[in-house]
Amino acid sequence: MSSPTDRPTGRPRTIDPDAVSLVALRLFNEQGFDTVSMDDVAIAAEVSRRSLFRLFPSKAALVWAGIDEFATRFTAALDARPASETSDAALRAAYRIAATFPDAAVEVTRRRFRVIAANPTLEHIGDPTIARLASRIVEFVADRDGAQITSLGVAVRARILASAASAALAWWAQHGTGRPEDAVDAALKLVPDLR
Repeated sequence: MSSPTDRPTGRPRTIDPDAVSLVALRLFNEQGFDTVSMDDVAIAAEVSRRSLFRLFPSKAALVWAGIDEFATRFTAALDARPASETSDAALRAAYRIAATFPDAAVEVTRRRFRVIAANPTLEHIGDPTIARLASRIVEFVADRDGAQITSLGVAVRARILASAASAALAWWAQHGTGRPEDAVDAALKLVPDLR
């Protein structure tokens, strides 16, 4: 006979962070980011509060989960661009590649951008990855163009393309029916060559 304190033997249950994030994003979309607590997320995702906080230290982290994967794809794509390509063309290509999410991640990505759009303060909370990515873009533009990293032109061009890509993803999440990379590609084509 087992007692209530006996623990199951064998391997502990594996928690899928993407599945937990999707549950949280659905709650945030339906009930509002500020209304939903981490306890609400834990209950809905059927995970312990402790496990939830181990995976995601805050509600903002639930929203920004996945930025590391985007940043990795973006950086790898940027590093692979031919040296003969202009910085603007290279950034456009890298943004398209980074915004090409696997089919299984499209719904999570759409919901993520909807939550961010509905809660603009989340854009400012962000994640350290965003700051590193922004610095990498400025460094790339300065290096590719042979300009000073502190140049106003470098800072402005890097921000314009980043803002256009971000705006495209936000628009796609709210109104788009196609793929996120197509929205990013279309938006970046609207930005004239900034050189």
